[in-house]
Amino acid sequence: MPLAALLCSMLSAPVNEPTATAVELRQEFLVSTHLDREVELSILLPAGWTSASAATYPVLYLNDGQDLPRLHLGRTLERLYAQRILQPFVLVAIHANEERMYEYGIAAQADYNDRGNKAAAYTRFVVDELLPFAQLMYKVTANPAETVFAGFSLGGLTAFDLVWHHPELFARAGVFSGSFWWRRRGLDDGYTPADRIMHGLVGAKQPHATHQFWLQTGTLDERGDRNGNGVIDAIDDCLDLIELLVQQGLEPARQLRYVQIEGGHHHPDTWGRVMPDFLQWAFGATVAQPLAQPLPVVRAQLDQMAELEPELIAAPAAAETAAHLLAVEAAVSTEILNIIAAPTAEDECPEELPVLPIQPMSITRPADGDYLPYYATYIDLVPADADPRQLLHEQTTEVQATFGALTDEQALQVYAPGKWTSKQMLLHIVDTERVFAYRALRFARGDAQALAGFDENDYADNGGANVRSMSDLLAEYAAVRAATLALVNSFTSAQLQQGGMANNAEVTVNALLYILPGHERHHLNVFRERYLPVLGVA
Repeated sequence: MPLAALLCSMLSAPVNEPTATAVELRQEFLVSTHLDREVELSILLPAGWTSASAATYPVLYLNDGQDLPRLHLGRTLERLYAQRILQPFVLVAIHANEERMYEYGIAAQADYNDRGNKAAAYTRFVVDELLPFAQLMYKVTANPAETVFAGFSLGGLTAFDLVWHHPELFARAGVFSGSFWWRRRGLDDGYTPADRIMHGLVGAKQPHATHQFWLQTGTLDERGDRNGNGVIDAIDDCLDLIELLVQQGLEPARQLRYVQIEGGHHHPDTWGRVMPDFLQWAFGATVAQPLAQPLPVVRAQLDQMAELEPELIAAPAAAETAAHLLAVEAAVSTEILNIIAAPTAEDECPEELPVLPIQPMSITRPADGDYLPYYATYIDLVPADADPRQLLHEQTTEVQATFGALTDEQALQVYAPGKWTSKQMLLHIVDTERVFAYRALRFARGDAQALAGFDENDYADNGGANVRSMSDLLAEYAAVRAATLALVNSFTSAQLQQGGMANNAEVTVNALLYILPGHERHHLNVFRERYLPVLGVA
């Protein structure tokens, strides 16, 4: 989540007072024999839910339940319920853990890197353990027509796989920025589009008559373009899947809604903003309400866009999704709804990190002896006339844009054997900032106790970055940066001159203040020089 959005969500969190539309959050822990672990669940119940009810509720099963706060899903549900847009339903959000890259995927086959090798076990967990638990404890329906499964990124691929292969349990799937790139062969090992695993499975059988799919991509989901056609891979992979679905007999007007977010990122911020469209599609208050007539897909090159005559269409009044609908006629085979996301006044947060008032202090470049000579590499990357506090503020957006543009697949690539992945690099930036900020705190408070150094490679090996989502890592980065900015802005001129022993050498608070943005700049430079060429986006 962008830092500005993180701060905004902290400031604007609703007071937990009961209302007629308030949702109730419950936490559960379900022991799974298939996964051999305890699975945390977040359950969101509609107002009026009671276990004594004779009726059952429609249900949404959602992967990556740990991201509910970043999606602002509770607040979105309460707003839509208040507007009488949704029928009451129960949300069962399944938290992922460090095994996410292995439990999520396609049950029939792991990818070329053996990721997803526990996806079959995850499917058995859902079918054999989760569904019976939710139906027994929370009065949710077993009717597949009222049972929806959804997810984000790799969790979205998993949701699609479950619904595709189990129409007796689920009729509908929602996929936000789905990882439809999932393939059996690496790009350097003779890859062809036929290696995409889900595309092969869809091409092997017809969709069920009850199947319905809500699919979403963002034009900034990533930068990769394997076939050089000017369309990012995330959109290509999704539209190719749609074409296969239609070829296999899917009726687009009845069974498909494709939402493409102009400027949308592979990030909970984008997914949270488009969530109302998905929720109305899945649980609209009017029973059997037909989908809005989809529009033809636009797969035009950028230089062809001038030839198209867009017509602005008003969004359905009931939806109030805070989006504009743009219809563009094009002679292609499948259909979409193209939404340009824009926050409502209620949800609007500043695009940039708010500039906090900076305490007046005497900041001068550290002198020799204020730090280990090794750190000169970082300090030299801070311009002579720059305020390091302002650099920390400005580089926040740069880091979020740089790493936020990567798919989870790209973020796992290395530029040479034995080097870190992009995920490990980002977590290293976070870990190092924590360590250096802690040193600055101790010394600024007059603590004379010597502090130990740390082995960055040990931290990387034990950090678990590669099994976390990039959005999760970026949210941690934003939280740490917010704390760091609050700390360094509090220092007085006298505190800047304080120092102590760290890693067996003297270092001042002032030097640490310069090292922080310089260290981050160093890794941004390495990323652009060495990682981007490997990713094919240099």
